[in-house]
Amino acid sequence: MTKERKLPEKICCIGAGYVGGPTMAVLAWKCPTIEVTVVDTDSQRIAAWNSGDLPVYEHSLDDIIKKVRGKNLFFSTDSETAIEKSELIFISVNTFAPREDNKESRKFIDLEFIEQCVQRIVSASKRKRIVVEKSTVPVDTAERIKQIIR
Repeated sequence: MTKERKLPEKICCIGAGYVGGPTMAVLAWKCPTIEVTVVDTDSQRIAAWNSGDLPVYEHSLDDIIKKVRGKNLFFSTDSETAIEKSELIFISVNTFAPREDNKESRKFIDLEFIEQCVQRIVSASKRKRIVVEKSTVPVDTAERIKQIIR
């Protein structure tokens, strides 16, 4: 006999950039029973996600957003509420520091934003959560996340 797995009812993604916004839009579109909230500290970026002028371009993303925004996909700056009500939290923030010479090459790893997210998750959580780091993080990021949570 197989055990039936229960999908999460509410998901939060911290980071509304090129990874978080589009990924969560598709997740909301493909999983209409899951409420997805994307949060970011940049209120202008959140306003853009909530407008007709999206902050990133991906083919067909506009159409997907129109189908799910306000139904089961929400964009907000209120990370505390989104974290508290979610069972599953994605961290999708920048992990590279800009170079001092302003060149496009991103060579310097910076976990400051990840650490801030984890601190925010810990302070806003009154129960256990599943935390998912994005795939483009440096080696040993999971260990650092675990240290902060503990």
